[in-house]
Amino acid sequence: MKIAYALLVLLSSFFSSVKAIESVTLTPSELKKAVNLINGLQNKILMSGSQISDVDTLFSHYTEDFVYIHEVYGGTYTRQHLYSNYVKFLKAGDYQRKDDRYKVTAMIAGHNAISVERQEIYEGEVVKHLSVFEFKGHKVSKIIEYWK
Repeated sequence: MKIAYALLVLLSSFFSSVKAIESVTLTPSELKKAVNLINGLQNKILMSGSQISDVDTLFSHYTEDFVYIHEVYGGTYTRQHLYSNYVKFLKAGDYQRKDDRYKVTAMIAGHNAISVERQEIYEGEVVKHLSVFEFKGHKVSKIIEYWK
């Protein structure tokens, strides 16, 4: 009986702490800082000389149930699928950029989510991309891309 009670208390504490983490509301300043960090880490992976540890660092800022959604380019990717793709392309030598791919140009913060306008130079032209980053606690839980 004591073991069952102790287990119940332990599980209750665990679920309470998970709910507390998920109920954290980030300020607009915290959301913007987090997006700039993630953008920088994404850019770093695409650079010549990047390593798997760079992928690991990026993914340490994603929740375990993180998803990436880009309907135009494949739909929904799980955390594991996206991680595997990054590593595969890194090992194949596909990431050889000399300059950052994305520059954040505008952000609108909401409740634990932020819309982000990023620009890249693609084939000599400035192209703007719209993304939404959603957060659970201090980690990104979802990125949705709205561009072609």
